[in-house]
Amino acid sequence: MKDSVLTDTLRERLPRIFAAGADHNDVQTVISRTRSMEDWPLQWTLMAELHAGLGDAALANSQRLTAGEAFAREALYYHLGQFAYFTDGEKKRSLQKLQNLAYAKAAPLLSPPADLLMIEANGYKIAANLRIPENAICPPCVILNPGADSTKEEFQTLETVFHKRGLATCSFDGPGQGLTWANAKLQADFEIPIGYVLDALSDRTDINTQCLGLWGRSFGAYACLRGATDRRIKAVVSIGGFYDLNDVWLRMPFSTQQSIAYAIGAVDVDAARTLIKPYSLCGVLQKVECPVLIVHSGGDTVCPVEESQRMIDDLTAPVDFHLFEDGNHVCDNIAYKVRPLMADWLSAKLF
Repeated sequence: MKDSVLTDTLRERLPRIFAAGADHNDVQTVISRTRSMEDWPLQWTLMAELHAGLGDAALANSQRLTAGEAFAREALYYHLGQFAYFTDGEKKRSLQKLQNLAYAKAAPLLSPPADLLMIEANGYKIAANLRIPENAICPPCVILNPGADSTKEEFQTLETVFHKRGLATCSFDGPGQGLTWANAKLQADFEIPIGYVLDALSDRTDINTQCLGLWGRSFGAYACLRGATDRRIKAVVSIGGFYDLNDVWLRMPFSTQQSIAYAIGAVDVDAARTLIKPYSLCGVLQKVECPVLIVHSGGDTVCPVEESQRMIDDLTAPVDFHLFEDGNHVCDNIAYKVRPLMADWLSAKLF
C-alpha cells in the first residue's frame, strides 16, 4: 500500500517524469520499490547509480555519445529523486549536487555538447547549460525557464526539440531553483535574474544575440513574461502559467504549494502564503513589446486557464493563444503535440 502523498505525486507528476525522458521500465521499477515518499530519493538514487555504471563502461570503451547519454540519465534521475521531496532539505540538496556532477560528466559528450556557464549575479551565481546545434552558424537562442521545483537538467528532451529546428538553448537555474537556492531564493521580479542571463549571452559570438527568445513553464511561464519586458527578447512562450499567484494559491495541489514554499524559503506552506503577494503580472504585461505565444490546457489543476485570459487582456503586444482541452498542467501528457508547436512558433519568430 502506497501512502497518500506518494499516490498524489504519481498522479500529478508521472506525465512530467516521462516527458522529461525517464525510461518507462526504470520508472516502473522505481514505483514498484517505493511505498512512501521517504523511499523516493533512495530508489531514484539507485537507478541513477545504475546509469552511472553504464556511462563509465561506455566511456572505458571510447563510446563517448553512449556515455554522455547515460550520464545525462543519471543527472535526470538524481533530479527526479529530489523533486517533490521536502522532508529533508539536506538530502534534497545533496541529490542536486550529485545531479550537477553527473551532468558535468555528460556535458562534453552530448550531441550537441553543453557549455556549462556560471553567470555572475548580485552576490550569487547562476548555473546555465548552453547547447548549440552542431554545424549551426550563429543561430538564435532560446532561454528556458524552469518551474519552482524544476531544474535545468530536466530540460534535456525539450532542448532536443529546439535543436532539431536549428535553435540553440540556454537552460538555467535562477533564484530558488536547483543549487542556486542556497544563495538566492525565489523572487517575484524574475526579470532581474533573466537580465543577468541576457547580459552573459550578449558577449558571445557563437549565437545570434539579436535573436533571443524566452520559454517558461508553470512558475517559469510567469517569470518569462516578466523577462520579456527586456527589449533584447524578440519572442516569448508561456505555458501553464499564472497571472496572480495569490488568486490561484488555494486551489493549487498541496505538493505545488510545498514546491513554492521551499523555493521562496518559507518554513511551511502557511508561511509562504504571506510571502507571495508580489507575485503578480498586474501592471507588467503592458511593457512587453515582442510577440507572445500563450499555451494552456483544459485539465490544468495547478493554474486555471482563466489565468491565461487575464494575460491576454493585459498584453498590447501581438498574442497567439492555443488551448489544449486534453492537456494536464503544462501539457506534459501531450508533449508530442505541444512541444513541436512551441518550437515551430519560436523558430518562425527568431529566424
